[in-house]
Amino acid sequence: MQSFKPEMDIREAEAFLRGAWSGQVSDVQPIDQGELCRVYRFLDGASGYVVHFSGDGERAEKEKFLYDALSPAGVPIPKIVDAGRAGALYYSIAEQAAGQSIARCPEAEQQRAMPDLVERFATMNLIRIAGTCGYGWIGPTGDGSHASWADFLASFFQEEQTGFWRDWHALFADSFLERGLYEELYGEMMDLVRHSPAERYLVHGDFHLGNMLADGPAVTGIVDWEMAMYGDFVFDLATQQLWHPQLRFPERVREAWAREGRDIPKLGERLRCALLFKGLDGLRFYAKQNHREGYELVKRGLLARGG
Repeated sequence: MQSFKPEMDIREAEAFLRGAWSGQVSDVQPIDQGELCRVYRFLDGASGYVVHFSGDGERAEKEKFLYDALSPAGVPIPKIVDAGRAGALYYSIAEQAAGQSIARCPEAEQQRAMPDLVERFATMNLIRIAGTCGYGWIGPTGDGSHASWADFLASFFQEEQTGFWRDWHALFADSFLERGLYEELYGEMMDLVRHSPAERYLVHGDFHLGNMLADGPAVTGIVDWEMAMYGDFVFDLATQQLWHPQLRFPERVREAWAREGRDIPKLGERLRCALLFKGLDGLRFYAKQNHREGYELVKRGLLARGG
């Protein structure tokens, strides 16, 4: 199975930190997070920090912008304290949130954190970042990348791409990615996007438990905002449903909001649209990674939910 993370082992990371960080560096440990970054945590005295190494030079600026916009509203997003170049890569260092990854907790502990996560999600849903426009990826200045949510969804899977997905249509010939299945599911997604609201909402973009920390029942950190976008907030509900269906997160949000007199129109259609987006991206990613087991798992999930 192919890895797309940059080359940066723990010895290289520690050596870099000792040269770049103005304080003490001790207890450097890897964090298994994401598919495109190398992530390590370290201590400076009693204070903990997390460093990301990636090939994306805009990542840190985007997270700085989001910290300034979201932290005052009560969203527990880590503060970026340093960023720059690390040879051919880019790095960013953030304060480490208290607690532990919710994904690594027993299911009973995950269930305990759900009420607070529903509250945090509600807070995110109410945030409107003034002076910005557009849908899709949030750039370093805070604007979205596309004129509409539908345009963003379509562009994500267009044949002509740069960067990681350049020439990705070759996977139809060179891997087990199935063109007929892909085009069928893509067509269904683009038909369902008409049910999404015109209003722009803040979307985390990778809203699963691996990107959240908790201390008991309290959510202490929501991390890894590099995929943040403007669009339909149901996208984040779908990510939770895809990876953690047993926690019933979409239903929890709908029930909590119903008690306040709030509705989520066309939730089923919007949830299916977002699941198709995540699933289609997963199919081509696993095909590129030559990870047949992951590919078949996502495929079965998409077909079962479609049936």
